[in-house]
This record gives sequence, structure tokens and C-alpha cells, in this order.
Amino acid sequence: MQNSPTEREKLLADIERMLAEAKDEPSRRDLERLRDSLNSPQMVDMARDIESSPRRKPSDLVLHFHAPRFPVPLTAAGCVLASAICLYAAMLAWTNPLILIGGRVMNLWLIAAFFGSLSVLFTAMSVKRSYFVRIDTEGMTTRVTGKRWAHLRTGDVRWKDIRALREQDGLLEIRTASGEVLQVPQKLVNYKVLKHHLDNMAMLYGDRAA
Repeated sequence: MQNSPTEREKLLADIERMLAEAKDEPSRRDLERLRDSLNSPQMVDMARDIESSPRRKPSDLVLHFHAPRFPVPLTAAGCVLASAICLYAAMLAWTNPLILIGGRVMNLWLIAAFFGSLSVLFTAMSVKRSYFVRIDTEGMTTRVTGKRWAHLRTGDVRWKDIRALREQDGLLEIRTASGEVLQVPQKLVNYKVLKHHLDNMAMLYGDRAA
């Protein structure tokens, strides 16, 4: 009995078909690069591992991307600085809990507790998200939390409905088969990874593929 083709084999067959139909050399080169990446040893090993692993629901194969609500350098520096002062104050407090600062006697344990709380606050600020992207095997979902990106157009799109991408004014615009345009800020953490994946989807299903 002949085994049904895997998802990777189906994708390679689609690429070969589009190569035969490609009308210009740049399109052929893009498709050849995509084919070569799918035939790389790493991708072959990954496909083999996926095929041999227990079957999972498409909704379980998920990646998340987000834009932090506060600048990463601010929260990182604040957390490191507050933690350092907290630890230093606690270390000194073991020897003498009181210290003279600006002519006033201060309790080092209180100082350590205060900067420890600041460290926790900066850590909590670092995980706040202002924009959220969820992708799985079927498509992607974009959502806004807060006011910073509230003006952007968000929604759901299936991979097969992606038609074109355009980067403009710090945004990635995703045009769909229905004519709707979704907007993704380029300030996403790991934006280049998401963009590379979307480029591949647009190459397979977009206007140039047609």
C-alpha cells in the first residue's frame, strides 16, 4: 500500500509546480532558495522527527510574537540596577543595619526591601505586551492590548489567503485575498523570524505565485 505524501513532500511538489510555471528569473531564484531550504539536512531531520512523533492538533503547534509595552532597555536596566542595590544593601545590613545618608540614619533592610520591590516591578513591566501575534499551522492571529497600537488593523488570516507584504513607516502590511490589510509593528520581539516565515507564505500563496 502506497503511503500518502507528507506535508513537506506536498510543499515541495507545490514548489516544483510553481517553478515550472514561473515567468521570470527572480521568481525562480526565490522558489529555488525555498526548495533548497526545505531540502537541507536540518529540515529533513525535523520533518522526520515530526512524522515519527505522536499526532497533535494543529492548535497545539503554536508560536507567539509580541511587542513589549515598555522599552526593553528601560525594563532590563531598571531590573538589573534595582537588584544590584537590593543585594548590596542586604549584604551591608548583615554587618550593620543602619547607615547615614545625607545626614539621616536609614535602615538598610528597608532600602533592600524597597529596591527588591522595584526589581519585581520592572520584571512585571517587561512581560507586559502591547501587540500580540499567534501563528500555527493554519494561519495567524493579531491582537492589540493597550492604546499604543490601537489604531492598527488586526484580525485573523489563513496562510492560503496571504497575497502580498509591504513594509512601510515601521509597519508590516499584510494584504489578504479579501482585500483586507492587517498591520503588524516591526517592533515585535524576533520580528525578523516572523517576517521570514511570512515571506515564505507570500511566496507560496501570494500574487507572484499566481
